[in-house]
Amino acid sequence: MSTSARLDVAELVVVPGVPATCRVTVANRGSVVEAYTLTPVGDLAAYAVIEPATLSLYPDAEGNATVTITVPQEAVVQAGDVPFGVLVEPKEHPADTAVPEALVHVQPFSDLSAELTPRTSHGSRTGRHTLSIDNRGNQPVTVELTGKDPDAVVEFRFSPSTVEVQPGAAAFAKVKARPLDRIWRGAPKTRQFSIVVTQVAHGGRPGATITTVDGMMVQDPILPSWTGKAIAGVLAAAALLTGLWFAVLKKEVESAAQHAVEKPLQAVAKKAEEAKTTAGEAKDTAETAQTQSNNTAKGQNNKDVVQAAKDKEAAAAAAAAVGEPFSRRFQLSARPGRTDQASFTVPDGKNLRITDVNFESQGSTGYLDLRRNSDSLGGVAPQYFRNIQDFRYIAPLAVLTPGQKVVVHLRCDAPAPGATTCVNAIFVGGNIVTPVPAKPAKPS
Repeated sequence: MSTSARLDVAELVVVPGVPATCRVTVANRGSVVEAYTLTPVGDLAAYAVIEPATLSLYPDAEGNATVTITVPQEAVVQAGDVPFGVLVEPKEHPADTAVPEALVHVQPFSDLSAELTPRTSHGSRTGRHTLSIDNRGNQPVTVELTGKDPDAVVEFRFSPSTVEVQPGAAAFAKVKARPLDRIWRGAPKTRQFSIVVTQVAHGGRPGATITTVDGMMVQDPILPSWTGKAIAGVLAAAALLTGLWFAVLKKEVESAAQHAVEKPLQAVAKKAEEAKTTAGEAKDTAETAQTQSNNTAKGQNNKDVVQAAKDKEAAAAAAAAVGEPFSRRFQLSARPGRTDQASFTVPDGKNLRITDVNFESQGSTGYLDLRRNSDSLGGVAPQYFRNIQDFRYIAPLAVLTPGQKVVVHLRCDAPAPGATTCVNAIFVGGNIVTPVPAKPAKPS
């Protein structure tokens, strides 16, 4: 073999963002002048430069070239051992190639950030947030989530409380901030707090705080502000009616009773005789009145039955208008250049009112689309955000009738750095209601 080559190191330590160099030596053991082309090979070839890239050597001569490897401080190259080599190709004897190799140790680095969405929440008992953790380093990181507030009046719940984040990816956790004290009435109180992201201890080393995210919960009173005024109004009305009774009505009743007693007793005796005479007539009149009363009661009962039926029908219509809550999270994944979709069919006899849409992204490039059958209701490009985009509608975004489909569609152009597939999700919320049939028109 007329060509030999070697690297001056068997192992090379590379710190991301810092150039590392070694030397390759090429020897011409042939009998003619030879020209050599030097090319880096391996997973780090794109980050290596050889100077000079060509050598021309006389027989029994040696030449040197410098190899510089600069790994970017990004998640594209993960920490660990990576084989590296230099392909030496002679021009005159192309079959006599040589590939000296070395082992490159890529050192780890951390670049972790966190974001709380929304930064400020409202509620009488619980504030709800979402914490997104973005790992731009070159090694997996497992973190623990804890919360603290300066007054120690808020407790925190995380789902999950321990999160593993892969290089070049993002992970999410639900955060609930719950004040220990209730506010029954009065002005809202602002609860300031912080979410602490701590790396899990590994290999006997204690965990270190990576980042801290500040948040806020506005605790609203349980009773509305007008409750006190309403109670005071009721008490004032009761006091007014009590005073009116003792000051006016009671005296009038007593005076009328006294005047009635003073009437002559003779008038009572005279009326007694007249009453005896008309007793028979009164009996007949009473029987007639009883018959009429029974007929009237039957008519009133019929009216009550009709009114109860109308009330029941109105209650059923109100329940059908509110319907049952609907929530569905569609997970989608696709390789570059491909698509993925999922769907939900509205059941028979039901309508679906869509009022909430959340788009989730981990940084892939493509398009997320929400559709009614094949008609688009709206979409986003996931490369422009790295957590959740939340859309809430006062009026329904769309009302789907029985048999129509909610379709979520993903087009993957390129996955997030460090990933091989696009992974996204769409959350759809609303109500499933029963349509109220139209009443038939009355004949004219």
